[in-house]
Amino acid sequence: MSAEKPVRVAVIGAGMMGSGHASCVAQSARGELMAVADADLVRANKLADAHGAAAYAGHRELLAGEDIDAVIVCTPDWGHREVCIDAAAAGKHVLVEKPLAMTLEHCDAIIGACDEAGVILMVGQILRFDPRYAAVKEAVESGEIGDVSYVYARRSNTLLQPRRFEGKTTVLHYLAVHDVDWMLWAMGEPVTEVYAAASRKALTDLGVDDSVFLTMKFAGGAVGCIQVAWILPEQASHNLDAYLEVTGTKGALFIDTPNAGVRFESQRPSRIDTTYGFAIGGRTGGALREEVEHFLGCVQKGTAALIDGRQARAAVAVVEAAAESIRSDQPVRLPAP
Repeated sequence: MSAEKPVRVAVIGAGMMGSGHASCVAQSARGELMAVADADLVRANKLADAHGAAAYAGHRELLAGEDIDAVIVCTPDWGHREVCIDAAAAGKHVLVEKPLAMTLEHCDAIIGACDEAGVILMVGQILRFDPRYAAVKEAVESGEIGDVSYVYARRSNTLLQPRRFEGKTTVLHYLAVHDVDWMLWAMGEPVTEVYAAASRKALTDLGVDDSVFLTMKFAGGAVGCIQVAWILPEQASHNLDAYLEVTGTKGALFIDTPNAGVRFESQRPSRIDTTYGFAIGGRTGGALREEVEHFLGCVQKGTAALIDGRQARAAVAVVEAAAESIRSDQPVRLPAP
């Protein structure tokens, strides 16, 4: 399509991420928010009304009723496959929130549908648009710290997250997939083996793990470790605690996410997001905006996305191997890509 013509977009899923994506599209010169769909029509109406868009209770009704170019899929982790396949069949370009899907079978179905339809498939692995993580990736790639020996990442959320998902997704799919994708991107080589161990004490009623430690071997000899948990206290001053350390033969690189630079001290201390989806004067900025702008530009120009379906599938493959390792208490070898 023309690089000057705004991309007509529908957002499917009107929760926290859907609201953020909708704001980014509505405020972009490259996009036009046409519609919002959500199983909760009240929620869909609220988000649609905020941006002068149409509201639908179902994605199929939306796809049949709106003249759009692309969809942004912000349904929960377990709801991606059907929506993405239907959107591709309707000839719409797709940006889907991470993970691409919760199983490799579903990943392959989505990739196949988008390939067959000839539409762009992009996955919202937001760390690729976080300037800190992008800068560290470039430093690793340039050889600034020499040959990487190990990579360590930590990512924790509060109990609010697993409680709202009611056991329908896992800490691996919801959190670990972020750092797995970043490590694959930064290292530029596949993972050959995964071993993982989990703890389940706080969330026994949901039947999901509280925390997971997973270790990875990369094809080039480096090792990686990812620690994820989602049982921080609900009253924590920040709902995301993330850290990254990359050490090589000539130096090291560090990212400390909780130090966002702005802190409130009151009855409930809090930190303000200065990276992902902050708003200044009602205008959304940060990595989420950069992600959406990139997608809209890809649709306008017909170019490939920074993170496509096959790259996102590779991260899901590592996460699935970690889940298998937890079940078997054995290392799991990954097939060569």
